[in-house]
Amino acid sequence: MSFSSGEIVNQVNNRNRVAIVYGLRTPFIKSGTLFRNLSSLELGKIVTVELLNRTEIDPKDIDKVIFGTVLPSIKTSNLAREISLSSGVPVTVPAFTVTSACASGTQAFTNGVESILSGDSNVVVVGGVESISDFPVLFSKSFRNMLFDSSKGKNIFQKAKPFFKMGVGDIAPDIPAIAERSTGLTMGESAEKMARLNQISRKDQDEFALRSHTLASKAQKEEIFRREMIKTFIPPDFEEPIFTDNAVKSGLTIETLSELKPAFDKEYGTVTSGNSAPLSDGACALLLMSEERAKALGFKPLGYVRSYAYSALDPRDQLLMGPAYSTPAALDKAGLTLKDMELVEIHEAFSAQVLSNIRAFASKKFAEEKLSRTKALGEIDMDKVNVTGGSIAIGHPFGATGGRIILTLLYALQRRQANFGLATVCAAGGLGATVILERE
Repeated sequence: MSFSSGEIVNQVNNRNRVAIVYGLRTPFIKSGTLFRNLSSLELGKIVTVELLNRTEIDPKDIDKVIFGTVLPSIKTSNLAREISLSSGVPVTVPAFTVTSACASGTQAFTNGVESILSGDSNVVVVGGVESISDFPVLFSKSFRNMLFDSSKGKNIFQKAKPFFKMGVGDIAPDIPAIAERSTGLTMGESAEKMARLNQISRKDQDEFALRSHTLASKAQKEEIFRREMIKTFIPPDFEEPIFTDNAVKSGLTIETLSELKPAFDKEYGTVTSGNSAPLSDGACALLLMSEERAKALGFKPLGYVRSYAYSALDPRDQLLMGPAYSTPAALDKAGLTLKDMELVEIHEAFSAQVLSNIRAFASKKFAEEKLSRTKALGEIDMDKVNVTGGSIAIGHPFGATGGRIILTLLYALQRRQANFGLATVCAAGGLGATVILERE
C-alpha cells in the first residue's frame, strides 16, 4: 500500500487557500433512460455553460479547464478540451482530461487545486462527466484486422477478400467489462469478497441501502438538491425539464430489498442490485479560484480546500478499501481528527464497501496491521454520514461522482452552519481519494 497527499494545502494559516466559488450538477439519471441520447460532451457542456452563466465569470479570466471521465469516446479523446471549446471558453485556454476510475472527478478537482497552489492558475473550471448510456462498443480484434487489410486493397475484390473467411464470432461486439485486469474480478465480485472477509451481512447491506434511499427521498421532498442541481432538457424536443435524480425510490422497504437475488454470486452472495449503486449518466462542474482572486472578484466561496490524499493498495486484497487508507493521510495533513469532521460524504459503490471502510476506521487491528498506526482512526457518527443519501440512491456516473460528493458536502456544511467536512471515494484499481474541506 502507498499513499500520496496534498501537503501544500494542509496549513491552517495558508494565505492562498483554494476557494470553491460555485458548483452544480445535472440530475443523475439511470443509464439507458432519460439521458440515453445525450453524450458525455453534451452533458459536460450543459453544466459548464450553466456554471459560467450563474457565476457571470468572464470566460477570459479562466486559466484552465479539467474534467474527469472513465469511458472516453474515440471521437472526443480530450473530452475536457471539447467541453471547453463548446462552452464559450476562449480557444487559448488549455484543457485536459483525467481518468482515475471512480475517483476521476476527484482527480480533476485536486489537479485544479494544484494548478492554483503552484501559481500556474488563478481560476480553474473542474468537473466530471459520464454517459454510460453512450459507452464505447468495440469490434473483435480479428474484425479490426480485416478492416485494416481491406483498407489497403486497390480494387473491390482486394477490399472484399479479407472478409471471405469471416465467421459469426468475428462480428460480435466486444463489450468493455468493468473488471480488474489484474484479478479478473468485477467490482461487484470484489464487494462480495469484502462482505465475506469483513462479515458484512445481507441484512446490514440492505438496511444501509434503505437508509440511502430514505434520506435521498427526504432530501428530494424538501428540495434540498435544487441548490446543486440544474434543470436539464432532453433532446430532441427539449420541452420537458428534468430536475430530479430518477433512481431514488421513495417507497422502498426492507422487505422489497430482501427479496432481490444476489447479482454476482448467485448461490451464496449478498450483494444485489438493491444494495449497489445504479449505473448512471450525469455531469458535475465546479469553479475554483485562489482565495485572493475570489475576494478580488467579490465572490463568497462555498468553502475552501484544507487537504487531500490519495491511496493505492493491491487489487488482489480488498479492492475498494481505498478510503480507509487515504482518509488518515488527509486528516494528518489537515491537522485534524475524524471527530473534527462535522459531516462525511463517502461514495456508496456498494453497501458492503461503505460498511467495510467504516469498520476499518474503527479497527485498532486494521490501524496496526495495514497503516502502522498505534490506534484506530475512530468511530464515525452515522448521523453525520451521507445525510442526504448517497450513490446507492442518487446514482453513479463514474466520472462525475467525485465532484458530486464534494459539491453535496459543501452545500450540507452551509445548511448546518458547520465548518469541517470529509469527502472520500473508492475506485477500481485499489485506489482511494479523500478531500478535507472547510467552510470558513
